[in-house]
Amino acid sequence: MKPVIVVHHHEITLKRGNRQFFERQLLRNVRRALSDILPASVVRGGYGRFVIDIEPEVSAEAVAARLKNVFGLANICVGVKVPQDVDSFCEAAERLLEKKRFGTIKVDTRRADKNFPIGSMDVNSKVGEYLCKRYGVRANLTNPDETVFIEIADRAAHVYTSKLKGPGGLPVGVSGKIAAMLSAGFDSPVASYLMMKRGATVVFVHFHSYPYVTHDSVEQVRRLVRVLTDYQFDSKLYVVPFGEAQQQIVAMTTPSLRVVLYRRMMVRITEAIALREKAQAIVTGESLGQVASQTLRNMRVINDVSRLPIFRPLVGMDKEEIIDMARKIGTHDVSKQPYDDCCSFLTPRHPETWANPLEVQEAERNLKVDLLTESCVEKATAERFSLVPQPPIRSGDKTAGRL
Repeated sequence: MKPVIVVHHHEITLKRGNRQFFERQLLRNVRRALSDILPASVVRGGYGRFVIDIEPEVSAEAVAARLKNVFGLANICVGVKVPQDVDSFCEAAERLLEKKRFGTIKVDTRRADKNFPIGSMDVNSKVGEYLCKRYGVRANLTNPDETVFIEIADRAAHVYTSKLKGPGGLPVGVSGKIAAMLSAGFDSPVASYLMMKRGATVVFVHFHSYPYVTHDSVEQVRRLVRVLTDYQFDSKLYVVPFGEAQQQIVAMTTPSLRVVLYRRMMVRITEAIALREKAQAIVTGESLGQVASQTLRNMRVINDVSRLPIFRPLVGMDKEEIIDMARKIGTHDVSKQPYDDCCSFLTPRHPETWANPLEVQEAERNLKVDLLTESCVEKATAERFSLVPQPPIRSGDKTAGRL
């Protein structure tokens, strides 16, 4: 009787011709999430489930905690591996239930291995009868206090009594790469998380106005990226100095258009970084009507400067919904700390909420847009983050310093 964790795949079970591609990526991600805890060889299986053998010195709870951050998993089941016979099923179920208090029970068997001669319903009946007599309880097939799950597959059987809910979604890495405009607030980390859940690998881009404001936002964003790296295992953060570009916009354009012009410039810079990273889209934390730059018209005017699609996964959510999700994914306590946002630097009193595209284009004629974009990209620095500590970047590696 060996301790194991069985993890079931989420929506990739609906894939057909390319299902193996999704399962291979999910297997890589599971092994990557556990790489400092367990060797890759203990994670095996496929076609709907993986089985993870738990070594004696390793806590099953620690393994399950890591797996709860792996997108593509429907549930995580801590149990035991036993031989394919009813007596072993009964013994395993008894051991798993011995410290629990319950009055009703159900046995739920799945027989993927059709070479096992006893049908699922008969297994349910035999094991259920044994447990009812052993613990003096009764069967309840609709609302039991405890359920014993038995999976008969791969010349063995796995028995467990609980299913931890997995994060669902698609494995990170199957949907390509995107660039996220990441602030230190609540919204953009949640938007990044949602794109990871759809299988995208996220490259982060943060704009700051240091030394005109404090360096707090950069440190806060680094903490956010560390949290988000738990979901995609490896991350890259580009830190872009934006204060000089803002000063030029302030000096050369109408005050009411500053915020829209800031955002258009940020999109251009993010697009340049995205193309360098071979990313296919840009993602932002914008929510319709939340602030002046996020009206429908202003979003359209901001979109106009990008050749890449801009995704806004939070566009229909309100602030309370976003903050609730931030709590769930672990970014809330970091985002709630005060910081100097670059968009608050030199912000006008009355920003335009319904920008005229022609007026915005006219205002930009006073700016050397291409030079500003190129300058900001060249001054950006890149930092790497990893779930499991890796050797430091060599001093000759370009991404250790300026691009």
